[in-house]
Amino acid sequence: MLRAILFIFLVLVNLNAISIKDSLFGSKFISYDGINFEPFENSNYKNIQTNKNITFKININKKILNNEIFYIKIFCKPDVFVSSNLEYKLNDDYPLIKIDKNINESLILVFKAANNGLPKFYIKIYNELEYNYILKNEKIFFGISYGILICAFLYNLVFYLSNKKRAFLYYSILQILLFFLLLIMYKEMFIFSCITTVNEKIIDSSISILINFILFFSILFNLEFLDTKKYTPFIHKSLKILSFIIIINSFMILFSQSLNIFEYISLHYVILILIFSAFIVLKRGNKTAIIYLIGWALLFSIVFFSETNFSEINGLYLLHIGIPLESLIFSLALGLKIRQIELEKQQNETLLINQSKLASMGEMIGNIAHQWRQPLTHLSYIIMNIKAAYDNNKLNNEYISKKSEEANKQIEFMSQTIDDFRNFFKTSKLQSNFSLIECIKENISLLNESFKVLDIEIKLFYKKDFQINTYKGQLSQVIFNLLNNAKDEFIKNKTINPKIVIELSKTDKYFIIKVIDNAGGIEEKILKKIFEPYFTTKESGLGIGLYMSKIIIEKNMKGKLDVVNRKDGAEFIISLLTSK
Repeated sequence: MLRAILFIFLVLVNLNAISIKDSLFGSKFISYDGINFEPFENSNYKNIQTNKNITFKININKKILNNEIFYIKIFCKPDVFVSSNLEYKLNDDYPLIKIDKNINESLILVFKAANNGLPKFYIKIYNELEYNYILKNEKIFFGISYGILICAFLYNLVFYLSNKKRAFLYYSILQILLFFLLLIMYKEMFIFSCITTVNEKIIDSSISILINFILFFSILFNLEFLDTKKYTPFIHKSLKILSFIIIINSFMILFSQSLNIFEYISLHYVILILIFSAFIVLKRGNKTAIIYLIGWALLFSIVFFSETNFSEINGLYLLHIGIPLESLIFSLALGLKIRQIELEKQQNETLLINQSKLASMGEMIGNIAHQWRQPLTHLSYIIMNIKAAYDNNKLNNEYISKKSEEANKQIEFMSQTIDDFRNFFKTSKLQSNFSLIECIKENISLLNESFKVLDIEIKLFYKKDFQINTYKGQLSQVIFNLLNNAKDEFIKNKTINPKIVIELSKTDKYFIIKVIDNAGGIEEKILKKIFEPYFTTKESGLGIGLYMSKIIIEKNMKGKLDVVNRKDGAEFIISLLTSK
């Protein structure tokens, strides 16, 4: 019921609110001889050719001047204005006339004729508030507003280029559209204009099309910023339909200037829909919608007052105040959005790191099984030999010592294997100096037994060893992932004579580790996707191994991880800075 009452109130106010400024001027007349006047609207002034002065008479509605004072500013070239029946002073070289209750019924203005007869001039009306606080600083006021919009445009464009979030792109476009709208709408500040060179229909159509595009990108921004598809699917679909209607309306204006649905539906109703969607999203848990809600509520108020004439301050002044304020508020909201994105990214990375560790642990357990299979078999033979010697009465101290030594060697090997795998999972947060060759060989030894089972040949080429200062455990995890992925590709593609080549080299800036296989390479259409999170070509894969490898190398170690296809396989290239 409350919503219905509010809606009816807005409709009634929109229909009945009439600006006092709009009612200040009554009938307008024109005279080409200074004596005989005819209605300005009916005058065939476009065909007038005269060198005489042209006089305009504008009737004043004195009823509204009992409690009001207005100021008339006449915009024209300095040599065009001749005189007025009222006292005036110059303001920025333009005549400024005070209108109060002492005025006669009519305002008379005399201008010099232009080349085509009719002079070009504009009249703008200021109330006392505008005269005292805005008129003197109008250029600064407008400049600040335009500056804020341009800064918001650049600010959000830079954020879009850095994080590719479409909400920033839509809002950036929205800001530049608002900037151009305010520039073009400056003509709307003039209550009465006499102009012959500018096609006003084209200007009006341009404003209408701009407003349609502003609404369109406002909706797109709403959909992206509030994630309405997740929180409010019904509103999401409704807003998409509304955006489609707006696009159709834009084409209607373009090809038929008389058709515009927003002549019948006020803009603040559309903004009210966006406010409602933000309110629903806020109720469903998206806290960033609070500032978004404040921003749209402010803009709604400004548009409402400017459209309905509910405020006596010029509508464009209100827009020059409200739109930049809205830009500042939304910039704050987008800043919080960035913070939220970063927190979610950190949480996702932590989750991925844990998943990657678990996945690597699973692989490691399989490799431990391969490493232990042979020593366990050997231990089994030792036990069988001891039992056979006992059954045949051949068991003596010398034999027991020999077999015990053999068993201890196998147990030590198994213990060393456990230590090797345990060290692999130590992820120290401190950097250390270590040998790259040693690090690579440790990873090869961890996979050696599983490679033997599959007859995978692995070769290591290097001219000299290099010492590097970085995170050894993390680099080991990357090398292990690349080697293990190559093994999986060999199995998947049933590669004949599988082979892995590891090459170590150095440039002026980087240590280069190349891991090259002959598993057939990577399809070109997915080559750029393999480092994306959760992208995998394995049936039971998680799609996090290569993503985490790239994060480790490029984010944690400030290096590079790239991949290229070779003739018979893939080549992964790790580039690590020689010095930081």
